Amino acid sequence: MMRIVASTTVLALTFAIGSTFARKYPTSGLYNVDSNVNLKDIQGTVAAFADFNGDKYTDIITLKDDQTSFSVYLWDHATWSFILFPSATVVIAQTPQPFIITNIVPGDFNHDGKLDLLVMGQADPVHNPNGELMMRVYLGDIDSGWDPNFITVPSATPHQPMAFDYNGDMLTDLLGYAFEGYQAGASSLSVWKNVYSQATPGKIFEVAPMNFTGEPGPACTLSDPHSSAFVDINGDCLADIFLTCYDAVKDQHSYVIYVNNKDQGFSFGASGLLPAGSGQVAFADIDGDGAVDLVVPACDTKGLCSIYVYYNQQVPLCTSKGQKECRQVTNLCVADPNFKFNVDPDHNTDPGALVRFPLSDVLPEGQQLLLTDPGFKGKLPVAVHVGDYNLDGYPDLLVVSGTAGDSNQPASATLLQSVLCSSDDSVCMPSAVAAKRRTFVKVTEGADALNSVQDVRAAAFLDLDEDGTVDIMLLRSVTGQQAAGRAITMIHNNYFNDAFFLKTLASNGVSPTWSGQYDTKPAKAGAKPFGVNYPGATFKFTVLDTSGKKRANQVAQYPFSTYLGLSLPYSLFGLGRTNNYVEELFVGVTRNQPEHYTTYAGVIPNSQLIIIPYQAEDESRPPQQPDTDAYGLAPGEQLGENVSSTFAEKKGGPDEWTLELYVRPGDYVPWVFVVLATTIAMLAGVVLGLNWMEKREDERERKKALHIINFDAL
Repeated sequence: MMRIVASTTVLALTFAIGSTFARKYPTSGLYNVDSNVNLKDIQGTVAAFADFNGDKYTDIITLKDDQTSFSVYLWDHATWSFILFPSATVVIAQTPQPFIITNIVPGDFNHDGKLDLLVMGQADPVHNPNGELMMRVYLGDIDSGWDPNFITVPSATPHQPMAFDYNGDMLTDLLGYAFEGYQAGASSLSVWKNVYSQATPGKIFEVAPMNFTGEPGPACTLSDPHSSAFVDINGDCLADIFLTCYDAVKDQHSYVIYVNNKDQGFSFGASGLLPAGSGQVAFADIDGDGAVDLVVPACDTKGLCSIYVYYNQQVPLCTSKGQKECRQVTNLCVADPNFKFNVDPDHNTDPGALVRFPLSDVLPEGQQLLLTDPGFKGKLPVAVHVGDYNLDGYPDLLVVSGTAGDSNQPASATLLQSVLCSSDDSVCMPSAVAAKRRTFVKVTEGADALNSVQDVRAAAFLDLDEDGTVDIMLLRSVTGQQAAGRAITMIHNNYFNDAFFLKTLASNGVSPTWSGQYDTKPAKAGAKPFGVNYPGATFKFTVLDTSGKKRANQVAQYPFSTYLGLSLPYSLFGLGRTNNYVEELFVGVTRNQPEHYTTYAGVIPNSQLIIIPYQAEDESRPPQQPDTDAYGLAPGEQLGENVSSTFAEKKGGPDEWTLELYVRPGDYVPWVFVVLATTIAMLAGVVLGLNWMEKREDERERKKALHIINFDAL
């Protein structure tokens, strides 16, 4: 009964939300809301998304058009617009050495629960693009903005270091090439270990060689720019290292994956080739099988562009009785050591492994994918962004196209909807159709607000006002500003979708009561450590569709941190059409302990979940049980039907984590109450009326009985 009532309430609220939007926007589709969001006067571009003040609303960090200063615009729910936070504006002095900003990485680098910024820059990225990449950290405070006394970070090469967690302490480290070592001839990767402490407040990172364990992987020189990421590839809910490489001699792009083995470090997992002319790799569970796939845009020498989907082949979820070589629901966070991307980009010989989607028929005539933005001082790749705009549970794509190398020609953003491969589709091979792979189609209905814009230089997904829909931000070329300046267009998603969503955010383990070891200044009342841009969190969930079939999906949180990648600090995914709760939600973090993930059952759809993996320190807790291997399996145990976690519960584990669930309030709530009260009043009136009629009938019967003469008694 409780489930039925709750489900009915959720459906009522969803209907009310749709009714509210329907009154504001009468038709289903995309709407330009530039006049509402207060971003027309920005002299620059959007550099990153973050939650600066911890209010659960997405704020933006902007970079001035001359790339020498940055600001913060806070989202204000009451006015439905962005508002400049004046004290959070920092102007970088250009003496004694110029510092042209080329990347901004939000994160909590001193582990106090407040958002900090790692700012990267070069002295002359236009004329000396291979010069030293200088870095500095600005510590943040919710009330006062950024501390002007920045902390200098050891420099790197122009291959921008990526944020990750090196040793499982939930502190943000960096991976890249150290400038001093590279200058001295060293070509191996280095790690910037996070060593911040109150004893040495002027030092955050310490540079050391990056040591991989086990058998060495193939030689890899990071591509420049690269699209390396920190994301779970082998399915254990523990983020791995994904590197993109380039061999200048062979003119060949490739990737290398190092899986995370906790105390045993990172070891080689897999490698493979990428298509010629490939751009920034994106990650998404395209086919909804519970494993992250690779989305690779590429353009050949003839200007023909395609989207390649490299499907991650792992042990599938058990969906029927008697199914062998499958993964039980309880084992969604158990690694599959035999995962693979067994594809040949040129011949597509592996059955169902690869879908190549040519873009010539969906992009505007004469345009091709934009893979770089030439109007930026420094290297700025243009990424393909992934988001589920229609909440059907299958990620869609947002791509930018134009005339290569000519910023004066029309350039567009195109929304591509994920659809199931069919035998009538010339894009999918028969093997892909049999394997139920997916391809894409251009969204045209209701998309005039997007397709009519002809000066786009970059595009990204975000959720305006936290309403559970994937909206779109366009960065457009603009006159009157320097080359990095962009006009910002926000497009609100008002498609009427008969589907549910779930929004998740995992913090970096800071105490929700602001009692962390490095937190010396309490935050303002009501604020919590939500805005930390924690990289590496993994979410897996199972849901039943309307036909009763169970499927699994995987989503990564903040996998990218390089080249102004505009990664979201949270995960927003569609659940599709379902008449039930989210049955299981798995949340994994990078904490180095026997149990790095936990499970929540019966999660309400259309809600926001914030997981705070704070736990008391337990110095006596062993790092890992000796009778398990790197994948958490006992000797001789195989990943299959009956595998379960072999880690024993330890004090200070996931059972101490905090889960906060938020159902978005809105203007519809009073109306729901009015409808509910009216319905109750009507039903009460019916009951009282029927009761009165029944009593009146009984009275009539009683009076009638008094007039009956008993003749037998005479």
